[in-house]
Amino acid sequence: MNQFIEFITNKSFQIGSFTINIQSILVFFLVLILAPLLLFFLQRFFIGPYFKKRNLEEGRVFAFSTLIKYIYYVIVVFIAFQIAGVAVSALWTSAAALLVGVGLGLQQTFNDFASGIILLMEGAVQKGDWIEIGNMEGRVDSIGLRTSTIRTRDHIVIIVPNSKITVDSVVNLSHNDNKLLRRNVRVGVAYGSDVKLVKAILLECADKHSLISKKIKPSVFFQDFGDSALVFDLFFWSKATQQLPEVRSDLRFLINEAFRRNKIEIPFPQRDLHIKAGSFFPEEKA
Repeated sequence: MNQFIEFITNKSFQIGSFTINIQSILVFFLVLILAPLLLFFLQRFFIGPYFKKRNLEEGRVFAFSTLIKYIYYVIVVFIAFQIAGVAVSALWTSAAALLVGVGLGLQQTFNDFASGIILLMEGAVQKGDWIEIGNMEGRVDSIGLRTSTIRTRDHIVIIVPNSKITVDSVVNLSHNDNKLLRRNVRVGVAYGSDVKLVKAILLECADKHSLISKKIKPSVFFQDFGDSALVFDLFFWSKATQQLPEVRSDLRFLINEAFRRNKIEIPFPQRDLHIKAGSFFPEEKA
């Protein structure tokens, strides 16, 4: 039995210019199997406590942990190949032509990979951030090497290529100094309304809402003489990034109720239609 095991483990075969034996293959897979256990041990007892001691934000911890994980697995694969008796330099030389061909066909994929590394290293967009990309808005659930996942207010998970985040203009609502953002609610009132009363009502409604900051006072701007209404903007500061639609809706309910109570009219859009007398069709000339 021992002779059989020794015969099997020492048996070698040729793959191109590489000579590989069964023992090397077994060691190769053993290294790959033990690698996740070693990584778990390092993260649990060394990397995790270090990040906790540095008091880093969740997004930065996730970015650094992901980078460490990718670098760790690259090193493990290199070590596994070396243990298996495969010269990594020779392997790269043999695969160079193939990599060039694949690279030309998968330029966008490699672009996404490079963008993922940039995102993880820069930290401009982190896990947990609330961002806007075009017409899409949501929280970053994860950042991978090729794609990132964004969860919208409707809890729809959208998979976004990393290159879209690095190339397009992204509004990161989580990266501000005091976490307060200025927002507004626009309202129109009928001509002839008491504009000073309108301003007082709008400020009072903003003051009633619990999610609107009391440190920075709201403000009201008389924006324009519209076609059918006097246009006002109520500006307020709030930390409620994800609850912004609810805050605006609450304010509109409060404003509508206060306007009714004070007999301030919100007008309907008006258009005047003038019909010119006469024939719609030109007369035919003889």
